[in-house]
Amino acid sequence: MTETYTKVAFANPFPGLRSFEPEDSPLFFGRENQIHDLKERLADAHFLAIVGSSGSGKSSLVKAGLVPHLLTHNVASATFNAWQVVSFSPEATPIRNFSQALHQTFGRQNRSFSDRFSAETIEKLLRTEPATILEWSESANFLIVIDQFEDVFRYLSTEDGYEEVALFINLILEMSRKPDESVYVVLTMRSDYLDDCTDYEGLTEAINNGYYLLPKMNREEIRRAIVTPIQVMGAGISDELTTRLLQDIGNKADQLPILQHALMRTWNYWQLNRKIDSLIDLPDYEAIGTMRKAITVHAEEVFGDLPDEKSQLATEKLFKALIVLGEGNTSIIRPIPISTISEVSGVIEYLLIDVLNRFRERDVAFLTPSITVHADPNLIIDISHERLMTLWERLQTWVKEETDSAKFYLQVSNSATLYHEGKTGLWVNPELQIGLKWLAENRPTPAWANRYDPYLERSINFLEYSRNQYEFEVQNKEERQKKELRRARFFAAFLGAGSLISLFFLIVSAVLRTEALQSEETAIAEKKIALFERNRAESQTREAITQKKIAEQQGIIAEQQKRLTEEQRVIAVRGQQTIELKRQEAETARGLAVAQTQRAEEARNDAQRQRQQADGARKDAEQQKSRAEGAQKEAESQRAVAQTAQQFAEQQRGKAVARTLAVQSYQLNENAQDDLQALLALEAYNLNLKNGGLNDNPDIFNALSKAADANTVLRRHSDMVRTVAVQPGSGSQLLATGSDDGTIKLWAANNLNEAPQSLKTPRRSANGVRTVLFSNDGKTVFGGGESGWLYGWSTQRTDAIPTSIKGHSVPILALLPVDDFARLVSVSADGQVRSWKPVANRLDSLQNTHSNFPIYCAQASRDGKRLFCGSNNGQILSFDLADLTKKPEVIKRRQFGNRVTALAFSLDGTQLITGTSTGLLYAWKVANNEFEFVGSLLSGRHTSTVSDIVFSPNGKLVASSSADWTIHIWDYDNLSKQQQPIVINDFDSWVMAIRFTNDSKRLIACGADRTVRIRNIDPAELYAELTRKVKRNLTNEEWNKYIGKDIPYEKTKPD
Repeated sequence: MTETYTKVAFANPFPGLRSFEPEDSPLFFGRENQIHDLKERLADAHFLAIVGSSGSGKSSLVKAGLVPHLLTHNVASATFNAWQVVSFSPEATPIRNFSQALHQTFGRQNRSFSDRFSAETIEKLLRTEPATILEWSESANFLIVIDQFEDVFRYLSTEDGYEEVALFINLILEMSRKPDESVYVVLTMRSDYLDDCTDYEGLTEAINNGYYLLPKMNREEIRRAIVTPIQVMGAGISDELTTRLLQDIGNKADQLPILQHALMRTWNYWQLNRKIDSLIDLPDYEAIGTMRKAITVHAEEVFGDLPDEKSQLATEKLFKALIVLGEGNTSIIRPIPISTISEVSGVIEYLLIDVLNRFRERDVAFLTPSITVHADPNLIIDISHERLMTLWERLQTWVKEETDSAKFYLQVSNSATLYHEGKTGLWVNPELQIGLKWLAENRPTPAWANRYDPYLERSINFLEYSRNQYEFEVQNKEERQKKELRRARFFAAFLGAGSLISLFFLIVSAVLRTEALQSEETAIAEKKIALFERNRAESQTREAITQKKIAEQQGIIAEQQKRLTEEQRVIAVRGQQTIELKRQEAETARGLAVAQTQRAEEARNDAQRQRQQADGARKDAEQQKSRAEGAQKEAESQRAVAQTAQQFAEQQRGKAVARTLAVQSYQLNENAQDDLQALLALEAYNLNLKNGGLNDNPDIFNALSKAADANTVLRRHSDMVRTVAVQPGSGSQLLATGSDDGTIKLWAANNLNEAPQSLKTPRRSANGVRTVLFSNDGKTVFGGGESGWLYGWSTQRTDAIPTSIKGHSVPILALLPVDDFARLVSVSADGQVRSWKPVANRLDSLQNTHSNFPIYCAQASRDGKRLFCGSNNGQILSFDLADLTKKPEVIKRRQFGNRVTALAFSLDGTQLITGTSTGLLYAWKVANNEFEFVGSLLSGRHTSTVSDIVFSPNGKLVASSSADWTIHIWDYDNLSKQQQPIVINDFDSWVMAIRFTNDSKRLIACGADRTVRIRNIDPAELYAELTRKVKRNLTNEEWNKYIGKDIPYEKTKPD
């Protein structure tokens, strides 16, 4: 059957990012089956809730599908043929918006109605006498269309707001409960807001009765939505382009607005460049960037057409003001009035209105409401589609900057609060430098800060006081170092002078000693002369005595001979005189000898005194020399201390510069000046190691990892990836991943670009896979399913149906090998624990027990004797693996928190790491499978549930993953030192499981974003890889700018 269409006059058959409006109904195709279903349901029920994901086409289906169809094809149960349709979006003021919609709808039909009832009057009636409203549509069916009903929850922020929403919901429910009044209510709502409905009495029941989950469009329906509007316009599209569009959209329900936008842009391009009778073809589609790039190309055109940089900056601040940091550190869109945007961004209102009007144009529609709605300070602005945050590359950067800024402000605010309470200190570099840079670049307004913490002034004062204190300490430190240097120099000079003085005294003492020795020798010589003279005098005395005796004898003879002659008498007298003279000469000689002896004795005494003085002077000189040497040693010791302190200060500064470089490298855009990001990361690594820094410093690791881009992302699963396992041993290693899509995939670790092998699952038990495990020899893969099934595959026959057994009735949380794989233990969420004997890829049941406790995780002790399972209410269950039928021991600790969600034993079994539902991790000492009473809190907590904890095969690292979208990695040897962990935060959703490769150099993670990510975590390898990639060194100007002139220039990349 050939279908024909009447040509209609539209500028473009596709609406782009905006939804189809009633006037677009001649171009709305592909939802005919759903329109028919909705009509039948509306005939039975007066309340319809059309629920679907964002971008699935709910609004278009109602406005351009259901409503126009009702106006031309009535429902069977309708009282009247005519329809009165009131359509509105509730936004922040649902009752006011409802009253304005009523005023516009009835006022268009009856001008006197507008004169009698203003919008304010209608609002009062809705609040007090809602039944009056129903009387206005006495001769027509009354259809109330509430588009984007989730707005009542999105805008809710106060208790008064809750009361307003409750009043609005009661009003709508009361109207829909009056079938005799021919009132019908149709609302559209995003499926992720269904939980919010339970907070309002009666709403959940009404939705359950009129619930319509919008199905995805199938391939044929999408083809009609593409081809038929073009045919209606009298044009044609090639089969190649149609096939390409169907491939690009796939089965993604949220891509419909993106498809419409790409088709709108393709049509416009074709209109400008077409040849006569040409079809819309692939070159037209590729020229606008395809679905992947069309948003960015279009947005950049609008952005580039802005009149000046001031308008471009206002655009950036406008979009950032619409983004807030939500729970779990996610980015969410929060619609706000123009006046609030001005307060948050600091941009004046008239400039904001000029900018946002450009993005509200009918053929742009990046912001809502459309340009047809007058812009005033109270107009609430919203981003038209969440996918814009990821598809417009510039907006993606702005979103990251905004969320990072919010995270950093919360960090500053928290530190300021703790400092105010006396629980922490002021900031120092590099945190302080980053904080001051953030403050200067972002200039946060009080309205922006009130979104997260109203005490902006306290945070700013904290940063300013930290800076002042840091500058004061740096100045004091420099002054102390200068003083210590001056003191060391003075002390060294003083000691040098003391050494010279000691040397002088030593020389003087030597001279005096020499003189004393010479004097002693002279005295000895004089003593010898005196002794000689004395001996001669004594000899002369003896001769004189002899002569006297001879003279006496001769006198006797002379006396006898007196009478002889007078002449002889005279001779005798003369002889006697001669004797007397001789005697006197002898006496004189003897006196002289005595005097000379006395002088010699005195000279000897003087010589002894001089020798004693010389000895004393020598001893004083030796003491002075000893004291000088001691002082010199003390000076050298002090100089060594000063040098050590200076070296330590230089090392600390070097490490601080290294961390600052790493942060700057990480913050640089990948498209920054050639190789600059990599060079800064390499230089940070060099400086850190040179100054004794830790090899796994988090800032430096992040810089190296980002610059090296050492992250492989595998995207072959179609749903959340729950588990990952690594084949034991070396060689051609396999990775196994299990997903909620019901498959286990095997990846070749040495060729990740190769398509993985998918292990088959029996159709009767096909469901999500929760856990996967390789046997010791790597030849078998065991899996545990969401519905309680256990599977076993041979890696040699991946195409074969596995052995399977229904082991549990609820999801299996863990499969654990025991006794070197002699047994396998399976644990399920309802507290059931079973043991099995593996036989090839078959499992034979051994023991089975029910603990009647909820279980969230499980781990066997390293000795294979106990099984520990994390439960709720601060409890861990300890099972005896030798006999599972024994009642488990319940271990309670306050630090276990509400739920223990992850466990891991160190390789030697002496420590257990636990993770909780609040994101805290504790290390517990274990002896004989007994825990210490108080655990040690690990630094760097997660902000949401800890999903997994693992140790690296070499035992040096421990890693954790979380629902906060991050992975933390610690150096196990430094756990007790409260070292901050490496944080990996480039995931798009929850991280479900992690594993190290066998060489401990790579980390594999899987998550709710349906990806498997493999990352190199070895800093040395990252450094080597970056060194090979860079093609130049830092210039002198770059060195001075980023590192500083006081650090000597070195080549980053050796010749």
